[in-house]
Parts: sequence; C-alpha cells; structure tokens
Amino acid sequence: MPEHDALWLDILLDFRRKPVGIRFLLTEADYASSKAPELTGGMPYCTAVKWAGEGRSCKMDAAHGACSAASRALGMAEIGEEVHSGSRHAKLGVYENLGVSRSIAKDMVYCAHKCYGVEIMPLEAYDEANKPDVVVIVTTPHNAMRLIQGYAYHRGQLKEIKMSGMCAVCQECTSYPFEKNMPNISMLCSGTRCVAQWAKDELGVGIPYHQLGLVISGLKKTVNPMEANEDKQRIAQRLAAAGQSDALEIVFSHNYFTGAYGTPEQLARRKK
Repeated sequence: MPEHDALWLDILLDFRRKPVGIRFLLTEADYASSKAPELTGGMPYCTAVKWAGEGRSCKMDAAHGACSAASRALGMAEIGEEVHSGSRHAKLGVYENLGVSRSIAKDMVYCAHKCYGVEIMPLEAYDEANKPDVVVIVTTPHNAMRLIQGYAYHRGQLKEIKMSGMCAVCQECTSYPFEKNMPNISMLCSGTRCVAQWAKDELGVGIPYHQLGLVISGLKKTVNPMEANEDKQRIAQRLAAAGQSDALEIVFSHNYFTGAYGTPEQLARRKK
C-alpha cells in the first residue's frame, strides 16, 4: 500500500524531499475524478514534481503543462517531425550535428498511450484504491545507490540505465521506467535544474510503482551488509519512532566493507 511504502522509504533512507507518485489519467473522465487540485496556471511537469516532493499535490493536462517536451513524453501531446528527425535539438546546438541529434531522438522512450493528464502527488497521499503508476524520487547519490542496491538484491544488475541529461524528470524518470518496466536513474537536465531549482547534489530515480515493494524489501535485506553505523543509528531511531523496531534487526559494526581493504600483507596481519 502506498502509505506503507512511503513510511518504509522514510525509515530506510534520509530524504530532503518526499517520494512522488505519478498516475496517468488516460481519459477526461479519469481526469475529472482525480481529487488532486487542478493547476490554474501553467507549470512545467518537473516543477510540479518538485512541488509534490514538498507535499503539494496537483493534476495537470496538456493545456496547463508549460513544457512541450514533458507533454510529449507523458503522452499528452503529439510528437512532431522536428522532434522525430532530431532537427530541433540540432538547431539548439546541444549535440554536435544532426546525426547525433537523430540518434538521441530515436532512443527517446515516450509513453505509447494517449493521456489526458497526470496526477502528481506525494507517494503517501495515495492509497490502496488509488495507486500511482510510477514513483519519482529526486534525492542524493547515496539514496540513489541504496535504491539500486535494493533492486539488485532481488533482480541483479540494472542493465539498461538510459540517460543523456535531457528530458530528465519527464522521460528518464517517468516515461522510460513506465514503458520499459524497470527503474532508471537520471543526472537530471539543465532545463529542470533551471525551472525546478534542484540542488547540484541531487539526481533522479524513477521506479514503476509495482516494483517499489521489491525495492523496499531489498533495502531492508541490505541494511546490515551495506550501511555504516551512522546510518544504521538513524534507521534504528526511525524504526523506534514509527513503532517498527521489531520489524527489522539492526546489527551494528557489521557490514561487508569494514576491514575488507588493504594490501595482502595488511589483510594477513589482521587475521593473526
């Protein structure tokens, strides 16, 4: 359940921002039935994601989306020939030539559906009857590492990470994870860093919601071998505050890396 997932993410990771749930509202009826407040003015999708990370929910249709790239990625707008051909970004000078720009355009993964709008809320605002399709987490590299470790515990390496530093929150963190049915990591892009004002030490992770439980399970299983004592102490405190101390045993001064580094001679001396 989303509220339960949000609680465990907060216990296991050290967030500045709340995890955000994205739900595709495929029809006008879906859009009308969403209880999230409708935007009254234009806003880029990634800025709305930042708002949700601060606890503010909204729903957005194409008329209120202030970023055409996001509207295309989410399935709310048609993809024109200038985008398909790569000529748009070639003209902007972000790639060396039309050939490179075309290769980027061919590799973009947009939502294949036609979508009336999107609901953008903190993960904790969803419930069992109203689940998101994708979870977007903008966070620190350490938290991103832990999320990938949680996934890898059950599924192995994340083998198809896709990023170009372009269309980051909408495509790399939303449409690509949704269409490919796998998590993805993004360094964000210059556009979203400008309009949403992310910190320079933040990056993005997108996870299909139905895989989030598996990631959280992997996070729990890897606390002891992966985390240092300082982070284990924080996790233990949050477990206690949430009344979940019995749900996870924390073993201090034990992980896979303590004492693992040194020359062969140094390692041999430690064993004596």
